[in-house]
Amino acid sequence: MEQDIFFMAGFPRAGSTLLMQILAQNPKFHPTPTSGLISSVVQVRNNWRAIENHNSAPEDYIYHRIESMLKGMMYGFYEEEIQNGKIPIDRNRGWTLQLDLLDELLDTKVKFIYPIRHVVDCLISLEKIRRKSQVNMSPHKNEKGMTTIGRAENNLGDKEVLGSPILALREILNRKDYDRLLLVPFDDLLRYPEPTLKRLYLQMELEYFPHDFNDVKQVTTEYDVAHFTAPHL
Repeated sequence: MEQDIFFMAGFPRAGSTLLMQILAQNPKFHPTPTSGLISSVVQVRNNWRAIENHNSAPEDYIYHRIESMLKGMMYGFYEEEIQNGKIPIDRNRGWTLQLDLLDELLDTKVKFIYPIRHVVDCLISLEKIRRKSQVNMSPHKNEKGMTTIGRAENNLGDKEVLGSPILALREILNRKDYDRLLLVPFDDLLRYPEPTLKRLYLQMELEYFPHDFNDVKQVTTEYDVAHFTAPHL
């Protein structure tokens, strides 16, 4: 079955916003800023099973109903775009942790567009954001956050902005699901944009669209400081 919704995961500060602006030039795509669809789907799945009356229902009665409901959420969220022949590209780094769920709901082996960059460069970019936006920062969650090295260690924590996608990537590699990752290296995107995009289209099994890399307009907006203003950071 052809994949009619694509998902963008990847590392933070690895070019996902830039890549979305480029892909937005193709009228066939509907790119998004960071989406909350994954949280909605997972929360409904978890809460549905937590309801006593539903949880006591026979498995052969309730399972396919929950599956249909979640699938309806996925396609209903992008109903207008899909009806107009567009392919949504939903962006959230958490999708890679829901591989089996996505396969079941979309009835295909889902592939992820995956911007990637050297971990050290990601950490440097995150640090630059923090240093530029001191007034709007949340208090440091521990003493380590008072130093550059400490902040880097915090960002690499299992549930943190860079540590979490590293764990998700490791899980996919451990499962040997290499074909699920449509890797877009940050340096390749900057230095060789056209060959990089042509390779991506080939992996997506879509006809290439001639992009104008000299006139990339901002279509989606990301508030990067949000990485550091959430209470848990």
